[in-house]
Amino acid sequence: MLKALIAASCACVLIELASTEIVAAEKVPEELVGSWLAEDIGGGGVIDDLQSVLEIREDGTYGGMAGCNNFTGAFSVSATTITFGPTAAARKMCAPAIMDQEQKFFDTLREGLIWKVDGGRLTLTKPDGTPVMRLTSMKAAAVGAAEVTLSIPDAAAVDRQKVRYDCGGETVEAEYINAGPVSLVAFSFGGTYIVASAVISGSGARYAGGRYVWWTEGEEATLFDVTKGEEDPGVVCEKRE
Repeated sequence: MLKALIAASCACVLIELASTEIVAAEKVPEELVGSWLAEDIGGGGVIDDLQSVLEIREDGTYGGMAGCNNFTGAFSVSATTITFGPTAAARKMCAPAIMDQEQKFFDTLREGLIWKVDGGRLTLTKPDGTPVMRLTSMKAAAVGAAEVTLSIPDAAAVDRQKVRYDCGGETVEAEYINAGPVSLVAFSFGGTYIVASAVISGSGARYAGGRYVWWTEGEEATLFDVTKGEEDPGVVCEKRE
């Protein structure tokens, strides 16, 4: 089913390990520790709904999800400078645009950088002051929520229905919103809030939003993450009463 959604191939896993060693930070500034979501890489922005996350830990190691692959490494830090050591990362293949963002993310972390934290934002710059990456604290971002109101032409009324599912042991409450020609589904899964819009489907109902596809048929739904490649079976969700 997923082969019809994305033409991305899955390759064997390759671990990148460099022989160079780096001494981990002895004391990491408290404001630097946490999970940081990339908002801009090299002035080119980032792909909507594709999360490149940098985790900076108090033990002097770093890691996270670059977009397609998890990674890890060690770093050293001073009052103003952070130096990321060699990165070890699984090299699963995803869609070209995703791999491009991931490579730019990794390339940035290979440089000695000036760091600055200001109001829940982390900025990494080259020694000459050129910004290379802007990130926001995922903890700070989770505190607030925004409300979006849409006006749909030719829609006399809005129909909302909530359906509960068991998705691999996690309870998911999906809200289906229909207004005229617009059909949406909104739900949270694995800590990620997803909004997807109905698209053409040969069977059932298919919704696509960012890196996710939500496909319903009968009493079941399947959630696909297209960055995992065409062989991903997805997460099967069974309707609950």
